[in-house]
Amino acid sequence: MFTLTDICNIAIQIEENGAETYRRASEGVQDPKLAEILIWMAREEEKHARWFESIRSNQTLSTEQKEMAAIGRSLLTDIMKSNTFSLDREKLEEASSFTEILTQSIEFEQDTILFYEILLDFLDNDETREKLEMIIREEQNHIKKLETLADRSCAVEG
Repeated sequence: MFTLTDICNIAIQIEENGAETYRRASEGVQDPKLAEILIWMAREEEKHARWFESIRSNQTLSTEQKEMAAIGRSLLTDIMKSNTFSLDREKLEEASSFTEILTQSIEFEQDTILFYEILLDFLDNDETREKLEMIIREEQNHIKKLETLADRSCAVEG
């Protein structure tokens, strides 16, 4: 059993991991334009983390639910501490085009959505499910924005 707070904490960790990966990759690329894109992506991930921090829950838990939530929170925090899914700093640093970076970013967002959809199966509170579904829709919007950028980039590069 996971609470909305647990879900938000996991989401914050995922977004912070992504921001850190983008930031570090920006320091390793040679092309200043690619570095600028990576910095922009890091800022976007930081915005996402702040958005998740703003979500609050008024869910009341029983003692047993609190104990289960603590176990789940500990387990997921350990799992998520360094997980960046498909986002790989070294691959980002080696990217030679705007399109490559956008493609990797889209894959990261898709992985994040998949993870959140898996978490839905572990939720037994309707409010928490609704909030996580809202988070998934927000991540889907990020993909649409990235795809729009990729389409524009292909038109320019092609």
